[in-house]
Amino acid sequence: MKQFTRILYLILLLPLNAVAFNDLTALLNEKRPPGVVIEITSGDPLYLKKIMPELKNDITKLQNKFKNLPVAIVSHARESLILSKEGSLKHTKLHKQIKNLSNQSNTTVHVCGTYASWFNISESEFPEYINVSPAGPVQIDDYTELGYTHIEL
Repeated sequence: MKQFTRILYLILLLPLNAVAFNDLTALLNEKRPPGVVIEITSGDPLYLKKIMPELKNDITKLQNKFKNLPVAIVSHARESLILSKEGSLKHTKLHKQIKNLSNQSNTTVHVCGTYASWFNISESEFPEYINVSPAGPVQIDDYTELGYTHIEL
């Protein structure tokens, strides 16, 4: 029952007024937003690994067009667990790409601390280049309140 309550709480916190683009490249034809928040929720634990080359390429295109565009990636489902320190041991290339994004391209990567806690993964079990938010949906809502364009992948 406790887990059901947590899931219901997270669903209720999903931002209702976010603008969603199906494709990051669609933003290239829009005017510059204050920033972009990319929401990632997948049942596939390897999803981030699969999409990272394309995601990195799309972020680069956006930031080349809109200089210093802040980008936030918020992962709050099964795929986020790969970003733990334990995941870094098995998926070194992905972690190197994420760390480079965080350090070099005005991009912040967040995971949902509530979701991670359901799998007994604490905040300290994520590397320093991963920001652990108390709740992923709330983090997304915070960015959209700042005017960030919300993209769902």
